[in-house]
Amino acid sequence: MRSREFQKERVPLLSDALKFCKLNDLKLILNVRQTCLEEQVLQVVGECEMSSQVYFWGTMRNVTMTGEESEGKELIFLPAEETTKEKIDLIHEEKNYAFSIILGNDSRTVIKNRIKAGVDVIMVDYPCVATDILNITNQTSAQKRPKGRETNRSRQDADNHAPHLQEQVKGLIKTIEGADYDKARAAAMALMVLPPGCTVPHLVTLLSDSSPQVRQHAVWSLGFCGDDSVYANIEPLLKDINTAVRREAVLALKRLNAAQSVPALHEVLLKEPDLNVEYDIVRTLGALGDRGSVFPIMKVFAKEQSWHVKSGCVEALGKIGSDSAMNALAKILVTDAGEDAAWARTKAAWGLAAIGQRAVPLLISALNDKEEGTRRRAGWALVKIGHPAVKALISSLHEIHKETRERTALTLGWIGDESAVTALIWALKDKEPPVVSSAAWALGRIGSPNALAALQGLVKNKNTDVRENAVEAVERIMAKKDELAYQQGRSQRP
Repeated sequence: MRSREFQKERVPLLSDALKFCKLNDLKLILNVRQTCLEEQVLQVVGECEMSSQVYFWGTMRNVTMTGEESEGKELIFLPAEETTKEKIDLIHEEKNYAFSIILGNDSRTVIKNRIKAGVDVIMVDYPCVATDILNITNQTSAQKRPKGRETNRSRQDADNHAPHLQEQVKGLIKTIEGADYDKARAAAMALMVLPPGCTVPHLVTLLSDSSPQVRQHAVWSLGFCGDDSVYANIEPLLKDINTAVRREAVLALKRLNAAQSVPALHEVLLKEPDLNVEYDIVRTLGALGDRGSVFPIMKVFAKEQSWHVKSGCVEALGKIGSDSAMNALAKILVTDAGEDAAWARTKAAWGLAAIGQRAVPLLISALNDKEEGTRRRAGWALVKIGHPAVKALISSLHEIHKETRERTALTLGWIGDESAVTALIWALKDKEPPVVSSAAWALGRIGSPNALAALQGLVKNKNTDVRENAVEAVERIMAKKDELAYQQGRSQRP
């Protein structure tokens, strides 16, 4: 079932997802919930030549597969409390895969222990932590984008009044006015790629049609015409009695980047009865970036009970990025309102990260929060900001709360800036083992040889986490030194 955020949007086909995974060499967890679709699903997987890269879950567990079909592996879900060696061994004996979920948690220890237990597939929302544990290096080759196809504007303008083109447009307009929804939508799509000078006048006329469906298709097509001067024609539809028409009008103004429509959007924002349209309005205001939108968006955030709409407000504030928006985001980040608020709080963190260096003091303050989720979100936002946050983070290594020092060390490790090495070496003398363990891991990830001596003094530490992270860090630094020496040797060869 789709969340409200994606209602009324086109749903990708299973074949689309399979082709995407094949193109990018990705594994796919396929959770089929509806019965009687098993054979069709297997057929699509086979046609896409993805049998060996699909893990089956849901109703597919009840299907007996033979031949190539059996290449797909069945996942057996294990809750955290049931992840024992005995149960995992039993799953493996039955030629199945053990599947576990770790969400809202970026602890290396938790993920590492689940891997050590023998779990085959783990769903995480911090994949970079898992790849770091498995020592997987992401290597992406930069590819030049193909140059966009140049268009001959003079020829296009000359074609605007060509008789055959005018006849084509009239035919498409007539189709939009017809009762068949799919054909009308296809006609509206076809009008998008024709010269605006030929299509826009006809589409503007349709905006006042008595049929909501016609108005909906017309404003949708206008949103892609690239001519923001039509904003005045679209604005009246913001008050249309039909919800779908209002939504298409909002999205059209967003696509046209119609900054002139900000006052009209402000006017309808607090009166909009539909949550999905309200969500689209605040996101459109965010995309338009007008700083005067901060106050009305904050009013909606305070008034609205739906965290779906609130998350849209947070996203918009992050894009606007003014000082008032920044302070509002910081307050949302530290709001502990349960699971419903989790996504909005995450968006608040990324919004502050997008603002950049100006938001560093607020995020550093959030590292001192008593709630782990706040510290985690703030930490990753600082990772995204990167080098501009390092100086402030180094100061946080001296905070009174051990949880803050631990998160700070991890954050510095993920940023990977060598200017933090000396401070992290001093952190190895911290009285709290979690802080020492995190600092050891961070030094290993940064990879500076200057940390070797201090780390080697911890390889026999009594604390398991400290010892394991120190050993891993030494191995990483030595491997980096060997690789550097090898590369230098190759460059010096005649």
